[in-house]
Amino acid sequence: MKRIYFDAGKSFHSLFREVIQYPPGGYEFIIDKTMERKEKLNTARNLFSMYHPVPMLRYPTYFSWWLTRSLKKIPSNIDLTYSAHRLVLRKEPWVVAMEEISELCPVMYDIGHLRFYRSIIEKVLSSKYCKKIMPWLDYGKKTILLNLDCKKFENKIETVHLAVHPKHFTKQHKKDKVTLLFVGTIHKSNIPTNFVVKGGKEVLEAFEILNKKYDNLELIIRACIPSSIKSRYSKILESERINLDEKLRPRKQFEEVYTRSDILLLPSHYGPGMTILDAMSYELPAIVLDVRGYREVVEDGKTGFLVRKSKRIRYDLYGNRFMKAIECVDPRVVRDLVEKTSILIESETLRRKMGRAARKEIETGKFSIERRNEKLKEIFDEAIKTDG
Repeated sequence: MKRIYFDAGKSFHSLFREVIQYPPGGYEFIIDKTMERKEKLNTARNLFSMYHPVPMLRYPTYFSWWLTRSLKKIPSNIDLTYSAHRLVLRKEPWVVAMEEISELCPVMYDIGHLRFYRSIIEKVLSSKYCKKIMPWLDYGKKTILLNLDCKKFENKIETVHLAVHPKHFTKQHKKDKVTLLFVGTIHKSNIPTNFVVKGGKEVLEAFEILNKKYDNLELIIRACIPSSIKSRYSKILESERINLDEKLRPRKQFEEVYTRSDILLLPSHYGPGMTILDAMSYELPAIVLDVRGYREVVEDGKTGFLVRKSKRIRYDLYGNRFMKAIECVDPRVVRDLVEKTSILIESETLRRKMGRAARKEIETGKFSIERRNEKLKEIFDEAIKTDG
């Protein structure tokens, strides 16, 4: 059995759980057992480095990054390191999985200062120790090609989709009501900013309209909502048809929510994560914003609907500037969200058809464990062979 060291720096994101629990044949992942306990604290540190209004106060993170990435000791008898959206500066064979280029910056998502780090990133990726660069989507691959000089390592870049395991259940379809689901996160770091970033305000405004239009709706919100937003949308949130869950719950307990939901509303301003794949695995059609690679996950008209992105927002922004840009809700996005949701509310047949198509993508399609592991095994085999 070959041993792969899972290196996520100091934090562990739940989207890698499916990689660790379902490795390709002949491989096992070795992880730091204390990593998950540190998860919430390190999320707070990342937010500090991403959004602090004084840039110079973010840069100490860079020096901490350099030391930990250079000096960190890993377990013995490791064949390969699998890095989760971090560069590896140690002299050992490694591959890196990532969403987009901004994750490789020492101060994560600080793409606005990429010019300071570009030469370092290019040098590390060109190293003989870096065996493969694995963005989750072709969108992520494009961000690398557009922002770096990739001549020395373009052949290392290969899209490897995220995947979730198939769920063995029979979908129960209700006749008396339609349940909409919005998920800010099921991550342990249930932080308020997720509500805004994932499109929570757009969902609330859309539901206010839909609730007047239909008398058979329920909206489940799984997110921590900032107090300022609660105050602003108090009348909507007081609706007896809204089920708000802000508590941290065991993952298995929350999965029950997926089984009784009918439509996922996720007009997220950030890229796709595990929420969308989990929903698809539970046979939910999804309605999402057409931004940052979502069209690669949701096939418009087949597994869900794409909503046109706002023309008011620059999606090449990050950090404070981006958070300020998404602060105001675009009425046109809300109207489109209402229109697409109405189609699925009114057609149970279409909901079922899209849900089955979404589930198939997880079980046997490009987001299946089988397809992902075929690629990972080839990559791991080649990386270990060339290193030897």
